[in-house]
Amino acid sequence: MKVAIIYNTDSTGVINQFGMQNKEVYNPTTVKLVAESLEKEGHNVRIAEGNMYIIEKLQEFMPRVIEGERMGMVFNMAYGIQGESRYTHLPAMLEMLGIPYVGSGPEGHSLALDKVITKIIMQKHDIPTPNFRVYSSGDEDMNDIQYPVIVKPKMEAVSYGIKITDNEADLREAVKFVITEFKQQALVEQFIRGREFSVGLLGNGDLEAFPVLEIDLENDPDAIQTVDDKKQKPRGKICPAKISQKLAKEMVRMSKDAFRALGLRDFARVDIRMDEDENIYLLEINSMASLGRTGSYVYAANVAGYDYARLINKILEVAAVRYFSEKILSQEERAYLTEDKLPLSVRIRGV
Repeated sequence: MKVAIIYNTDSTGVINQFGMQNKEVYNPTTVKLVAESLEKEGHNVRIAEGNMYIIEKLQEFMPRVIEGERMGMVFNMAYGIQGESRYTHLPAMLEMLGIPYVGSGPEGHSLALDKVITKIIMQKHDIPTPNFRVYSSGDEDMNDIQYPVIVKPKMEAVSYGIKITDNEADLREAVKFVITEFKQQALVEQFIRGREFSVGLLGNGDLEAFPVLEIDLENDPDAIQTVDDKKQKPRGKICPAKISQKLAKEMVRMSKDAFRALGLRDFARVDIRMDEDENIYLLEINSMASLGRTGSYVYAANVAGYDYARLINKILEVAAVRYFSEKILSQEERAYLTEDKLPLSVRIRGV
């Protein structure tokens, strides 16, 4: 199968630089690892920059089904270049072009990237999440805030801009920083003292959950993961987490409920805090969970029995099944991923 890996490293491939600029990029080493993993399974892989030239590159590389060739796919690793809902830009373009791709669609990405909308949806589905307020200015009324709180940009990932505050002066400063630096509203959320976990999800329909992973906060209930922790010196990970089976099952159930409520696809990672009384709170869900080797998603997948290459190919497989088949394919039927022709049932559904 022809697989185009699309990611973003360059912000100049646009007509104008305008609006919020993306701060989240994949390490080229990780992109290369994904490409090598797919090539091991016999796929014809090309890496491309997800900018304004991507359409002509895909026109040249991707086959047209009407010409009798097998349909290719995009392995989407593009966080976007700029503007709001940046995760949605490439998937929306691919849907317009008629090219299947790995990962959630524009709507799912848009909902999950917006932490406020995510929390509202979770509340509507009775999924516990910390209480919150949203501010568009650092001068708004903050008299009824119960401290401590954690301040975050409304639509960022990788812990960019987060800060814990325990008084009004610091809160106002943190809110103003987020609004100025990230050009977006500030989410002010009840800070949950305790432990931090994540749940990796894979598939569609009957979701597979990796073992619950705990971030090692070194027994400090006030600790959090900072952007430096994630990008420069990752904190230790404990997987499976040392919690009761009951708690683990509840975290997995709530994570799957959130995945489905947001309409996500293929894979995601759910971030969780548990307070000192073992109350569970879902913080957010990353619809583009990092595939970096040191990330929580890959770590938990390894514990679940997936080496890196197998994980990457499994993600491609579940996306292909979603597009080309209404059932989980057997080992023999999955031959369409590497052989010249699609099985008849898949070819019929794929045209």
